[in-house]
Amino acid sequence: MNAEPTGAMDQIRALVEPFDGVVGLAAKDFGSGDEIRYNADTIFPTASTFKTALLYELYRQVDQGIIDPAMRITFEDRQRVPGSGVLQDLDAGAVLTVKDIATLMIVVSDNAGTDIIYDLIGRGPVAETLARLGMTQTHLPLGCWEILAGLQNLDPADPSLTYAELKRRLDETDSPWESNALKETPDNDISTPNDLLHLVETIHKGDGLSAASRDAVIDILKRQKFAERIPALLPFGVQVAHKTGSVKGVRNDIGIVYAGDTTYGIALMSKRAESGVAATELLAKLSKVVYDAFVGQDGGAS
Repeated sequence: MNAEPTGAMDQIRALVEPFDGVVGLAAKDFGSGDEIRYNADTIFPTASTFKTALLYELYRQVDQGIIDPAMRITFEDRQRVPGSGVLQDLDAGAVLTVKDIATLMIVVSDNAGTDIIYDLIGRGPVAETLARLGMTQTHLPLGCWEILAGLQNLDPADPSLTYAELKRRLDETDSPWESNALKETPDNDISTPNDLLHLVETIHKGDGLSAASRDAVIDILKRQKFAERIPALLPFGVQVAHKTGSVKGVRNDIGIVYAGDTTYGIALMSKRAESGVAATELLAKLSKVVYDAFVGQDGGAS
């Protein structure tokens, strides 16, 4: 275990103590090797952070010649998924490249785009890649349609469950705390801060990817539009390549922070929080603690 920056853990405990949910954090300075970990082996629902693993696997398959990122896909009515994203609002017949869809999957967390990508790359290869990376606490059996149906304890395979009906249920009915999508078992999409930190470090190093694919993955992650967690309290000019995730009681964000001469990975996860606003604010504050520990309060982009 590498050194933990002095005082960081005391600040983390002070921030977390009044929080009504559960929080986990794993961070690593890729230069010095310094680490900060808090509940880092605790299981959390991934919410949309799992889309980062799909992006990695997509470009791994690009490198193998299995997938052409310039291949065009025609969007169909049957592919609509409610929740975040814009594809659900487009007319059927819209044509986008695989790269376009993958970009939407990350930057606006497009759920329909995610399921298109997941169907393209396959459940099996994703599971094999997670195992090969040693992410033994990470299980991603579900796409977005299945997660969203699970929030209402509906059967995602029920042919009578339409996009319109699932959207209506999600809009009008609060998801129960005991919903399938919040379970912490391998039949749900789950992970730990340690596993997701390992994923972003793998991306940073380019392990398993060509230089071009590594750069493409990081470029897409840097285009993320939701900046209220890891980047929120960081100084102007600091770049973050990251992916957020949210479902009931869950607020997550994982990524790579580029702060001048310092580059570090961070995975922030939370669950069972009554207030999503409070959880989001807490993650932003924890992100700043990590930044101050690794970079310094006066450090930042040059």
